[in-house]
Amino acid sequence: MYIFKKKKKIYLTKIFDLIGGAIFFSFSLKRLKLPENVRKILIIRLDGIGDVILSTPVYEALKKKYPSAKLTVLVGSHTKGVVEMNPYVDNVFVLRNTWFTTIRNIKFSEILSMLRKIRKENFDIGIDLRGDMRNILLMFFGKVRYRIGYGITGGGFLLNKMPHYEQKTHEVDKNLKLIEGLDCTVINKKMHIYSSQADEEKILNLLEAGHVRKNGILLAVHMETGYPSKSWRKEKFVQLLQEMSKRDYGKIVLIGKGSDDIDFSYIYDRLKFNYLNTIGKLSIGELAVLLKRCAALISCDSGPVHVATAVETPSIILFSGTNDLTQWGHLNNLNRVIHKDVECSPCERRVCSRDIHSSGIYSVYLFLCFFTNTWYLRLLKYSRFFSLLSIRDIPS
Repeated sequence: MYIFKKKKKIYLTKIFDLIGGAIFFSFSLKRLKLPENVRKILIIRLDGIGDVILSTPVYEALKKKYPSAKLTVLVGSHTKGVVEMNPYVDNVFVLRNTWFTTIRNIKFSEILSMLRKIRKENFDIGIDLRGDMRNILLMFFGKVRYRIGYGITGGGFLLNKMPHYEQKTHEVDKNLKLIEGLDCTVINKKMHIYSSQADEEKILNLLEAGHVRKNGILLAVHMETGYPSKSWRKEKFVQLLQEMSKRDYGKIVLIGKGSDDIDFSYIYDRLKFNYLNTIGKLSIGELAVLLKRCAALISCDSGPVHVATAVETPSIILFSGTNDLTQWGHLNNLNRVIHKDVECSPCERRVCSRDIHSSGIYSVYLFLCFFTNTWYLRLLKYSRFFSLLSIRDIPS
């Protein structure tokens, strides 16, 4: 099963796998047994922040199965902060430019350097969590002894174990399915992100400088996304922020990395109230500390939502029709999703030519009233009553 949308890519991948499978058949890769003495494990997740956070239950399960093994995670430089403080991770390999984010800027010398680094470690087990042929090739040429992954973009013949890929399954479950053959016991599926003492001190100083009261309500708003089809119009965000200020829900905190895809000057010029601006100022660890302090997060479907889920902060998520809620929904009954169902969903396209993903701001108000009520927050954490609430077919 291949997940490509274009037939050309599917045909090329099938030809590659057919030829590769015939060449490597004599090596009997599938019959290679799992090493008895597992000393070193490599996990590859060269994706976005949310993808890496969704993989954290795998680290815990593997470490509890192989407590004496050294667990190394290969990530991009933009997601290093997700794993570097994780107690179940012993070592972090970093690719500065990955094919997930900046494919045109990849340096062949950097790939060769990483291959040498992987070879030097002599990994017993390697797991590609993304199902990417390039990651599989990294494991193969890096001489990882036993390779596990999904061959959904080709290269499956280079894997020793390839579980069946189920599209309509949550990403956390997909990740955990890859380690089922290792007899790992999954105690829970909770995602984790860890921060340092320095992270906590910086946020404390930031809030003090912003004159935030100790028990004051903080509402985080994140306006950026990985690509345009997941975005909400900047005009609607301005309208939402202005209304939030009028209704005095709490102190508004703007978060994000400061992407060039959004005209922030347009937004700043129209916000005539006192707010806390942290855009472009926080590391992932610091963001986790800040979101843990917030009463709620309002965001499009992007990395900070997964950070908020990991630290158990309720989120109001503006979820476009681009991705599948079954696969990328948030495993947390604290979250509320505002989702406009469209007939072409999920398309997984970076740009929507139909411009039909926007949702109305009044649906956000509905949930915001609940989230900023301290009584409601206490109730929400200990019951599933409000899990009955859902919004579908929101008008623009």
